[in-house]
Amino acid sequence: MAAAATALQTLNMTTARANPRITASHIVGCALLGTLSLAVAQTTEPEPIRTIDVALSRFAFEPERIEVRVGERVRLNVRSMDSAHGFQVKELGLDARLPARGHSVIELSPKKAGAYRVTCSEYCGIGHSRMKAWLIVTPGT
Repeated sequence: MAAAATALQTLNMTTARANPRITASHIVGCALLGTLSLAVAQTTEPEPIRTIDVALSRFAFEPERIEVRVGERVRLNVRSMDSAHGFQVKELGLDARLPARGHSVIELSPKKAGAYRVTCSEYCGIGHSRMKAWLIVTPGT
């Protein structure tokens, strides 16, 4: 403790000679402010993108229920397992068309909570109309 006080006195005397208005408390304050701003910068980084794999096949989505949060950054890796399919959520303006055994990446960050119907937007056979899923967007935390 005495060593710290001596170092502060030396710092005060040295800085006072160079600029009488700057004291050790100014320097310590600046150091603390710099540390604080670094801590704030580290906590405001965007959250990572969550990846969800979605398989489309006659006549189903897997999973049938996709849950995300408002504002969450999400990447859907959508893959057709057999014929041509589509992944459509009209309310969110999403519509990806996939060729047979094709792949598409859909990125979203929902702005509003709700339950949104997911449909196949590419006619894929007689059971096409039964091919449905849900995108559930819950309030962010």
